[in-house]
Amino acid sequence: MSPRRAAREPWPFAVALALCLAPVLVFAAPFTLRSEVDARRVGLQDQLQLTLTVEGSGAPDEVPLPPLTNLDVVGGPSQSTQVSIVNGRMSQARSYTYVLRPRAVGRAEVGAARAGDQSAPAIPIDVVAGSVRPREPRGQDRFGQDPFGQDPFGDPFEAMLGRRRGRAVEPKLLMEAVPSRTRLHVGEPLVLTYVLFTQVSIADLQLKDAPQYAGFWAEDLERPQQQGQAATLGGEAFTRFALLRKLLFPTKAGALTLPPASFRIGLARQGFFDAGGAVERATKPVTITVDPLPDAPGFSGAVGRFEVSGALDRQTVPLGEAATLRFRVSGTGNLKWIEHGPEVVARGAKVYPPQVKTDLRATAEGIEGSRTWEFVVVPETTGTVEIPALSFSWFDPAAGRVVSRQTPPLSLRVEGGTSAAGVPALPGAAGARVATGALPLRSQLDPHAGSPLLLSGRALAGLAAIVVLLHGILLLAGRARGLSRGTPRPGGGASSRSARSALRELERAGQAGLSKEQAAVLVEKALHEAFGEIADEDDGERARAVRALLDEVRFVRYAPQLGDYSDKIRDLAARGRETVRKWA
Repeated sequence: MSPRRAAREPWPFAVALALCLAPVLVFAAPFTLRSEVDARRVGLQDQLQLTLTVEGSGAPDEVPLPPLTNLDVVGGPSQSTQVSIVNGRMSQARSYTYVLRPRAVGRAEVGAARAGDQSAPAIPIDVVAGSVRPREPRGQDRFGQDPFGQDPFGDPFEAMLGRRRGRAVEPKLLMEAVPSRTRLHVGEPLVLTYVLFTQVSIADLQLKDAPQYAGFWAEDLERPQQQGQAATLGGEAFTRFALLRKLLFPTKAGALTLPPASFRIGLARQGFFDAGGAVERATKPVTITVDPLPDAPGFSGAVGRFEVSGALDRQTVPLGEAATLRFRVSGTGNLKWIEHGPEVVARGAKVYPPQVKTDLRATAEGIEGSRTWEFVVVPETTGTVEIPALSFSWFDPAAGRVVSRQTPPLSLRVEGGTSAAGVPALPGAAGARVATGALPLRSQLDPHAGSPLLLSGRALAGLAAIVVLLHGILLLAGRARGLSRGTPRPGGGASSRSARSALRELERAGQAGLSKEQAAVLVEKALHEAFGEIADEDDGERARAVRALLDEVRFVRYAPQLGDYSDKIRDLAARGRETVRKWA
């Protein structure tokens, strides 16, 4: 077929290209890791090339350099991304290349490479004296590789012409960066697609210079699974392939520029004596106009379309147990940006900082899914705890305004009960420091019915005087004993019997077989037994250490059962023993 006729009938080119560039893109679920060197035997004066390659979906952003024995890094890493199109199938690989130099004659090794849950075996290297690499022929790179490949049968006309023959005409192909929109608001999604237009068959394609999207939050999208399509540019026929896609969110207002991206494109052989080749193409920069978001009270910065909901995991709890409040935001937009949930204040209850759960995925419409804040609510009194309405605001691009939604108020019924399932209420000191989450005892909340002892005012005053007198006598006696034995410990402390009992309780709490509530109660009881009441105004080192430890114990005690707390309980018990030995 003549070139003129081929220009009039572009479909043979499209059909040939469609056979080389597959309509279906195949992605391997797990990624693979390869570690390769360009030689297993090198001279002491030679250099060695190490290439680490990850291929497939879910590959990590970085691959650590494996351990090296008798080798030094003298160059790299240089990074490249390659999109290979082989037998009509497309795959992406990212390579990290290092240049190594041996230190001494003998054995060398590139250790086992690891990335994520994948590994590549170690590679032994034999280092000899001098140099074993041949001199690099003209036209080859530093590692002895011809970047354009060569005909294994040779070209019989090369000797006659004194040069290698190239292609008769420059191949017609180009790369273009196509944005889904050129004007949007801060936080709105933009899909940037890199498109190849070609009239020739392609062997492979590599992203030579990965662009940095300044002023944008970037997310990777799956490659479009589509067949090459016929297209016309400047009156000429091409085949169009959408190769790579990026999901971009502008983070600031103004005129932002998407920088050019450079690609190295390998050309397929088109004849028996054709060695193929490679060309480089770059996209043009693209300017995006970004409008600012409006100011509004309570606006979280979320942009998109969302729904909000709030719920308690149960409506009634015994006093001493906790409920979990879940506040959920779902929809499509820039939900990945939103880190802080609403502030929850419930009168008559302690609300702990939330744990955040996300179920998000990148789509062409934005980040889709949900984000849930889970608050642990610990009632401090019986009755009804009211949780007010929780609000969430976002900017709706379709409506062009900030939208606010509220959850309905919730009620939590608190009934009389024990402090933890299967664990009796703590004696005495368990009601200390309500402000930090400790619960009053049942004995403190409800007066004892039928108490047989009723004293008059004079009797109470006399009894109080006797107690004060006895307390003074005991205090003087204690000081006298302390002076005879040495300097007392800072801040006082428990008796040796109480300390020994507390240590036994803490040892028991760190053992297996107890629920987190039971173990936490034992730790809390032991600390109260060893240290008694810690006054709020006490700002000493001992008081701060005990209060901090109690706060952690109470958080674990009332936290929802979201996982295994055994390691945390053992840590708290160990720290409790250390605190008792030091301060009690």
